[in-house]
Amino acid sequence: MAALSEKEAEAYLDARPRYPMDWYEKIADRTQGHKLAWDVGTGNGQAAIGLVEHYEKVVATDINEAQLKRAIKHSRISYHHTPKNMSEDEMVALVGGENSIDLIVAAQAAHFFDLTTFYNVAKRVLRKEGGLIAIWVYNDLIISPEIDPIMNRLLDSTLPFRTPIINLAFDGYRTLPFPFESIGMGSEGKPVVLDLPHKLSLKGFIGFLRSWQPVVKAREQGVELVSEDLINKFEEAWGDENQVKDVSYKAHMIVGKIPVSIQHVRCESDQVSEDGNKDLLY
Repeated sequence: MAALSEKEAEAYLDARPRYPMDWYEKIADRTQGHKLAWDVGTGNGQAAIGLVEHYEKVVATDINEAQLKRAIKHSRISYHHTPKNMSEDEMVALVGGENSIDLIVAAQAAHFFDLTTFYNVAKRVLRKEGGLIAIWVYNDLIISPEIDPIMNRLLDSTLPFRTPIINLAFDGYRTLPFPFESIGMGSEGKPVVLDLPHKLSLKGFIGFLRSWQPVVKAREQGVELVSEDLINKFEEAWGDENQVKDVSYKAHMIVGKIPVSIQHVRCESDQVSEDGNKDLLY
């Protein structure tokens, strides 16, 4: 995730929806091993907490130190800051080494990554047999007939401030490259669409809006899209300020494995390495 200020990171933590536990269960059921999972772009650690129910250890990484400070602690989760200048080799070593990861998850994060680097590392650390990579993103917040039209107008106002990265999320990952073999849970260009229910307070909703990436981008350019006037309109449409509303997002998920062709190449490479080591030993 792009860097947020301390205050924005706190609002993001308060507003972010919780992913259903059965998502982790269904994906974990498809991995061969359950020793090590990697949560990439962990943010507040929400996905890491879900993963640790199914894997012996979880490595969780993020570029954003402000988020990591608020990450949910667990004895079997190790959190690590991964700055932009970290090399691929350093990242591979940090998360567990070659052919070590049973499951890689990037929840609401992959669109922020340097995808070439991420996929290079993923193909190195993911287990050749039985390892999976899962990415998902959520959008299309639906609250109520009174609030949704105001939200749609805000959505339209973000158009000049959306970057290609942000548009990957708005597109529901339909345009995101995903060079992995499908296992029947979405594929490149065709994510599976899931409902993501959530309960949201007015305070949490306003916090979500203020930490929303296109709003942050506009603010960086001197434009405040979430103005006091807009907040007043949302408050009026919300009704009782203490009411917690049932809301819904649309989530878009793709799960895949290393293509067979790459597995064969890696096996041949491993054999060459073993032969070379034999020459050194004998």
